[in-house]
Amino acid sequence: MSDLAARFVRLADEYDVRKSAATALVERWDWYTWPGLDLRPLHFERALLRPGRRLDARPPTDRDVLRIGFDAEGRAVVTQKYSGFLHGRLYYETFARHTGNEVEVTHFDTDEPIYLHRYHFQDGLMRSADMVARRGSGRESYAYTDGLIGRVEIEHGGRSHSVLTAEHDQLGLVRIVEIAGRRSEVRYERPPAGFDLAVACRAIEDALLTLIPAAVAGLEIDGPAACVALSYGPDALSLDIHAATAQERATLRAIDTQAAWSPADFNACTDIDVENAGPMRLVRQELALLNADDHEAAAGAEAGRQLLCAVAARLNLRDWSDTLPVTDDFVIYAVDRELVDLERNLTESLPPARLTALRAHGML
Repeated sequence: MSDLAARFVRLADEYDVRKSAATALVERWDWYTWPGLDLRPLHFERALLRPGRRLDARPPTDRDVLRIGFDAEGRAVVTQKYSGFLHGRLYYETFARHTGNEVEVTHFDTDEPIYLHRYHFQDGLMRSADMVARRGSGRESYAYTDGLIGRVEIEHGGRSHSVLTAEHDQLGLVRIVEIAGRRSEVRYERPPAGFDLAVACRAIEDALLTLIPAAVAGLEIDGPAACVALSYGPDALSLDIHAATAQERATLRAIDTQAAWSPADFNACTDIDVENAGPMRLVRQELALLNADDHEAAAGAEAGRQLLCAVAARLNLRDWSDTLPVTDDFVIYAVDRELVDLERNLTESLPPARLTALRAHGML
């Protein structure tokens, strides 16, 4: 067992001591949005996140928020997470201990340890991060060019996992590429000059108008389709296509009104390859960063939802007779898998007259 792993085992008995020592150093407390602050190079950029932003005051208790304590040198030594789901209750605590060229960070769930990190610095730059957690261990090594992070070597459980390379120019970070074995993946790339997210979303919308009917044509449905659902999760641009007959929907509706709109209960489904539907990778990236810019508003998720609703609205104007048999009241709609936004998605996806008719027949 490594020295760090052995220390992690003992952390449960050190909670009170570490909390008292770190809290005693606090000179100033500030409220921050999630995910707060982190010392590790490219920690946020590789995950398409942005550091938390400072708030003037604590938000309502139904929102997640961090309270960060800074020492006399302006270093974060205590981070406390308060959970909106738990009505503002303290949920996580993180304590940082600065000793010479090392920083030791301990993260607790109430008073049980979750992880222990040790960061080593040289000439003001982090050179390595050794990490032990409940379910494993890892290490990152950092290399710089002219003071800018250029390479991160990542290990999991003592084995090489991947390498991140970062490119910079006079304007800042250009791209991050992760190499794992023979696989290479762009984790971040600065948009080209003149990039317009709204225009790029429109290009994807136009591409989906061709891709979705092609996917629907391959569905095996036992009778005329009464509806097609564009089902999406947290990433609205990763979607599945589901369809149901009128009989299926009637059976589901007898159970629950919302069940008649739930694609998870439909028999016919297929996936759809959207990766070549316009500048998909870049749009996904920018939508994720929109969420990171305003975590509470989830602006990127909202933009993705609106895009799919716009696609559904345009597809409802299409003649489907050359694609598959449909009922006279056939509809196509965007729907999140949890049905949280069902009502407003239907309002944005369906023609007003069709929506009115569905309400009149008790389908909503």
